[in-house]
Amino acid sequence: MAALILALFTPLALGAVTITRTSQPPTGYEVTISYQNASADSVTISSIPHLTDQYSTSVWAWSEFDLNEYKPGDFPSDPQAGTYYPMNQTSPGNFTWTRPFPGGTYQYSFLLNCANASLCNTTTGQEITDPTNPPFEVVPGSELVSTFQVPFDPDFQTYPDLPLNQDYALPYGNADSKGTISIGLYHSPGSISPSPNIHDYVIYLPPGYATSNITSYPLLYLSHGGNGASADWQNQGYIANLMDRLIGTGALEPTVVVMPTWYGILPNTTNPQALLQRNYPLPQTIASLYSTYLFPHISSHYRVSNSSSRRAFAGLSEGSFVTYTFYVNYTSYFDYFGFLSGGPATNDENEAPPLSGYVNASMLAQNPDLGTRGLFLAYGQYDILFQDAKRFQEALDDLGVRYVTRFVPFGFHFWNTWQDAIWHFGRAALWRPVPFSGKTGHGR
Repeated sequence: MAALILALFTPLALGAVTITRTSQPPTGYEVTISYQNASADSVTISSIPHLTDQYSTSVWAWSEFDLNEYKPGDFPSDPQAGTYYPMNQTSPGNFTWTRPFPGGTYQYSFLLNCANASLCNTTTGQEITDPTNPPFEVVPGSELVSTFQVPFDPDFQTYPDLPLNQDYALPYGNADSKGTISIGLYHSPGSISPSPNIHDYVIYLPPGYATSNITSYPLLYLSHGGNGASADWQNQGYIANLMDRLIGTGALEPTVVVMPTWYGILPNTTNPQALLQRNYPLPQTIASLYSTYLFPHISSHYRVSNSSSRRAFAGLSEGSFVTYTFYVNYTSYFDYFGFLSGGPATNDENEAPPLSGYVNASMLAQNPDLGTRGLFLAYGQYDILFQDAKRFQEALDDLGVRYVTRFVPFGFHFWNTWQDAIWHFGRAALWRPVPFSGKTGHGR
């Protein structure tokens, strides 16, 4: 058996994630999570989902199979629903938990001394990330989960009806094949986080950026969603691995990716934890601030293209609403737009607007560029914004506007959809000739 330890031990509270290839059923892989804390009497693992299958799942209901019950074709249910696994105490202060895992990216946190898991969180001081597998984050405490990735074993997990191999999110290649992830700051009047009048972003620079003679790289802006932050795409989405693989396999030319935060704008709370920042800035406000402050900063500090044909904007969930705002109001600035789980739905229930609320003939007549951009729409089978995305497609169909789409047959309104979406956006749509045709992405 081969084992991968994802965390090194440090003093005080200790933990580790060990991924072992067992080459045995049910999945071929086993994950052990360990935690040491002398002050803890009990520890519960939160955020690792139960499993479900295609025969018992809808947007709002699904099965609750334990990981031990895995059968080929099972996939994670909605992790946001609240699932908990008590850890076994092997000795005072020492806790461990082991399960078979199918391939994919997983999130987890620890609940300490928690009698009722649903009532324990960071506010009560009982929910923490893994101290030895800390999240990538800009503001301490802004990311609430640690993560790990389990490989896919075709001998035990292949299921003809569903493409469940998500190894595109695993690390790719050697050191020369890897881009870099870093944090940037820029002047943005009115910002309150991470400091007054300063906003943040995370940036991916492709392999070789520091030493290459390339003077102008294509540029993708990639937005988080509601209750999110700039670090989400790296901490939860493994964007660097996805980009390294897309670039390394020749599916996508080397591309700079900028992931900004749009929270921290008054009247939002100053609390750094995104889940506690309930006041969403309006997409129009976000777009105005980005175009005024962020875009000039990126253009002046990085070797990126100044041509719309080499610029794209994409976002997930609420970030898709922001993308739609750029599409209809800043059309000429970007040639490519990626809508990941959503379109223009902006009400509290995320309900799809009537068809008249989407791009229409009048808008197209006033702004013909709306019909010539490279549009990519992706959403999951069990996505809460399924109807919004479908109605957006219907509006584009009525106008005869071509787009590339990705329907994720195992996807919820979560990262299993959005990782898959970015993978296919890069393979089938990004930097392809526009306007798209019926053959865009064919064979990819």
